[in-house]
Amino acid sequence: MSTRIQRIVSRCLVYTMALGFYIGTTTPSKAANVSVNVDYTSPRQTIEGFGASATWVANDIDSFSPAKQTQIFDLLYNTSQAGAGLSWVRVGSFLCDFNPSPGVFDWNHWGIQSGMRWLQRVNAAYGVNKYIVSTWSPPGWMKDNNSCTNGGHVRSQFYPDLAALKIQWLRNAKTQLGFEAQVESVQNEPNTRANYDSCEWTTAEMSSFVANHMQPALASSGLVSKLMLPEASFYSNFDNSWGFPLLNDPGTRAATAIVATHGYGRTDNFSTPCASCAQYNKPIWQTEDSNLDGKYNGSIDDGMTWSTEINKALNGGRFSAWFYWWVMTLQNDNQGLINANPSTDSFQVPKRLYVVGQFSRFIRPGSVMLASTSSDSTLQVTAVRPATGNVAIVLANTGRNSHTVTVSLTGITAPATVTPYRTSASENQAQLAPIGVSANSFTITVPAKSVVTVVG
Repeated sequence: MSTRIQRIVSRCLVYTMALGFYIGTTTPSKAANVSVNVDYTSPRQTIEGFGASATWVANDIDSFSPAKQTQIFDLLYNTSQAGAGLSWVRVGSFLCDFNPSPGVFDWNHWGIQSGMRWLQRVNAAYGVNKYIVSTWSPPGWMKDNNSCTNGGHVRSQFYPDLAALKIQWLRNAKTQLGFEAQVESVQNEPNTRANYDSCEWTTAEMSSFVANHMQPALASSGLVSKLMLPEASFYSNFDNSWGFPLLNDPGTRAATAIVATHGYGRTDNFSTPCASCAQYNKPIWQTEDSNLDGKYNGSIDDGMTWSTEINKALNGGRFSAWFYWWVMTLQNDNQGLINANPSTDSFQVPKRLYVVGQFSRFIRPGSVMLASTSSDSTLQVTAVRPATGNVAIVLANTGRNSHTVTVSLTGITAPATVTPYRTSASENQAQLAPIGVSANSFTITVPAKSVVTVVG
């Protein structure tokens, strides 16, 4: 079993045992006339975008034929066709391999270079050049367990070395790519000890490193990357465990540009805003989540669970960005937006890719969330003032019956028509006939278990 596959399997086992897996269910509903209101006079957070990680799997794209490679990239990043329409990439730094011993550096490590090639390709073909770099483990020689794996803590005497190494990585990437990382994440899942690359941090340790070493090094580097922390494994008890302990510290608060969490606690209530983020005016991002039950499920039912997660995160949680875990998986599971098999030069596209794309393809970076309401809990609404145009509204019917939905737009001069795109059990972002808008409202039918994005 390869090292990468061991990491994948162990990751699944860790989260499955620790957290279990929530299976989404639909709520029975009667066919209804549903009223939706979108309030343009009540803007909320700015949306930075949607993404997924190429860490570990970027190298596998070379195993596919050129035609299949193009199809995969199109499905992930091309906004002119049905697909995810992602605007961000998340890559791993592979710091433990980049600096395996003091004074020894390997920028040509396959994990680093496969990430660089992925970024070069999506930038050249789709203009996607926004990326996060996350560290799974600092060099083992800096840690108290002298290992890349099984957690361990960075010894404080090496904090300056770690900060300098991160700056060196960012500079190397900028030199190779011609553009730099927008976001430098201090540590992936600092609350997780795992038998793949991992590292543990207490809030006191993270504050000391960030305020006294990483931020000064970044400030003097001339780079524009913003610091993100803590990328905790799950959102449960986030404020008490991470948010307030970190942000109450003035130095850490000043250094922190973005607060981040993962979404693996399936009982997490993403409809609850981050109180520490609100108090200190920090944007919060959800930078990783996936279905870890180990059995491939490409159904619309699985897809609808993700429309609910995104709806809760953006509306109730006031998140500014949302990321799935992998761009693709090679393990016939649900950790990727695409289920790929290089041995047969083939792949499957689960409904979740198209459902995620109902948001990410149309809600582009710079869009502004708007307050919205629905008269029926099974008809979920996510609305933005889009970066271009006037209307981008996602309507998700999680119920068992079709809804006739009347959408009212408050505080805007609406366009004459809007165009719907629909994903259902039989459709993938199918473009439907334009709908007329009268007196700032329009009516649309949203079938059961479908997601419709209306733009104009």
